Amino acid sequence: MAKWRLAQNGEKDGAQARSSNAKTKKRERRPGELSTFQKVVIVLFIAVFALSTLAGALASVFQSSQTVEYNVDYVDSQYADYVADLESQLEEDPENAETLLATARACSSWGTSVMMLAATDDEASHGTELVQRAIGYYDRYLALDNASDARVERAMCEYYLGDAETAKADLEAVTTDDPEYAPAWYDLGLLYEGQGLTDEARAAYQKAVELDPDDEQGVGTNAQSRIDALTGAEDEASSDDEGATTQEDDSSETAE
Repeated sequence: MAKWRLAQNGEKDGAQARSSNAKTKKRERRPGELSTFQKVVIVLFIAVFALSTLAGALASVFQSSQTVEYNVDYVDSQYADYVADLESQLEEDPENAETLLATARACSSWGTSVMMLAATDDEASHGTELVQRAIGYYDRYLALDNASDARVERAMCEYYLGDAETAKADLEAVTTDDPEYAPAWYDLGLLYEGQGLTDEARAAYQKAVELDPDDEQGVGTNAQSRIDALTGAEDEASSDDEGATTQEDDSSETAE
């Protein structure tokens, strides 16, 4: 089982702590531009999983010196030749499962990195095209081997393209077909959390912890961290509510 997935400690999309009187106007996102939650997911995925799977071929991407400006052009320069080589191999052997999966993963990692760094509409579109290309390679691979890890990775590509509902449905299908695969539960928890479904997210994370207590599948510790974060957020909110109630009571007594 390849340990290349979108792993994340995730944070809720958007600012949930706004005052009711706040009138700050939201900036419209460009087509293909990621939300805050999606960016957090991508960053943590690259940090935890991309290195383990692509380390041999793409180590230079993550070993840049401090003088290198890490932008879209730089990311393109690190991935372009590698992906071109993989695609050349597929022209000669189009049903090579190993090469198909490697190409899907490289395009996904490349595309999500570009989407993270995109500063213009053209760069955002470039990242979107790469992730769409990744889905195409995942489809070809899955036609040969309907593996759970590839299904989960493909689902997260859909999420980064903005189709959270389809991604969630696909992850739910994996948890049904392969209920022992902890990464599917973890990523499903992230999607639930991003949609504000706290109870469902906690249940999915808990399942991931139970299935991966020793981090052999790479998600147990992260899942427990998300459970702790959700619990802490709820405790803080409860404390704030109690404080507000106390202030209201004190104000009422003063008025009397």
